[in-house]
Order: sequence, then C-alpha cells, then structure tokens
Amino acid sequence: MLSDLQTKKLTRYFQVYDIDDDGRIEASDFERIVENVRLLHGIDGEDADGLAAAYRTLWARLRAAADVDGDRGIDLDEWLAYWQLTLEDDARYAAEVDGLTERLLSVFDLDEDGAIGPSEFSDFYGIFGLPVRLAETVFAELDADADGRITSAELREAGRVFFRSDDPTAPANVLFGPYGA
Repeated sequence: MLSDLQTKKLTRYFQVYDIDDDGRIEASDFERIVENVRLLHGIDGEDADGLAAAYRTLWARLRAAADVDGDRGIDLDEWLAYWQLTLEDDARYAAEVDGLTERLLSVFDLDEDGAIGPSEFSDFYGIFGLPVRLAETVFAELDADADGRITSAELREAGRVFFRSDDPTAPANVLFGPYGA
C-alpha cells in the first residue's frame, strides 16, 4: 500500500502529466508534451516524427497498464493503483525509473555530456508548464554534489528516493515540484 507521502508525491507527478488539468492523463496530454519539446528544441521532420512515435509508444504502454476501466484515459485512482503495482515489482519499477532517466537525458541533455545542467533542467520544467524559478530551486536540491549538473546516477537516485522513500526531508521528494495535501 502506498504511504501518505508516496500518495502525495505520485499525485504531484500525475498533475505534471495532466497538462490540461482535467483530472485525467490522455493521449492529448502526451501530444502537448511532444509539441512543447518540439517547439523548445526546434525539432521538425524525421526528428519530430521520432519524438512523437516514442511518446505515442510510451502513452500506449502506460494506458495498457493503467487504464483499467478502458475509457482511454487515466484518472488519479488508476494512476495510483498503477504505481502501487509498479513499486511492488522490482523489475517493473527499475524499468520505469531507468526509462524516466533515459527519457530525461535523451530529450534534455542537449550538450550530450551525460548530465542535465541548470538550463536543461529548466527546459524540462518548461515543457510541463512549470515555473523556471521552481526549476532552479529543485535543481539545487537534486544536484547532490553541487557541481552544477545532475548526472544519470544522481537522477536515478532522485527517482529512487522520489518513488520509494518515506523520508519527508529527502530533497528528491520535489523532483516534480512541491506536492500538497
């Protein structure tokens, strides 16, 4: 069973993907994410097609696993149930966190140095419509060694803490911004 803290953090994560704030994650939310990335990075042609295909695949996989009522969308209860099952299965969990880390690095590590810098992290927040000032604050929390970059290892650890930790003081709790009650 999800703890209260996990429920709060996962609810925040749900809100990040629910781009249009309608209480459901749907294909249109993923399409907006792709469009925001495309516009931010000036991607078009085959690169845009590849990005769109990757996010369609991600959406199809998520929907197949979480849309238990078959209404072509994922509501908060379905999302939380999905994550409950994911957190109970170490292989599934590892695939989710590794996938998230790889997506963040592949889309936002523009200088291809194997890490996400402050401006790249701000871009990540920007595609979800989150404030740049918040990105700066969260970046500083996640940059464990304060070297001005979040490495793949730091990002994986932040994911591990975000999804599995019940420590209310852990900096990675705010990976997707502050969570509320």
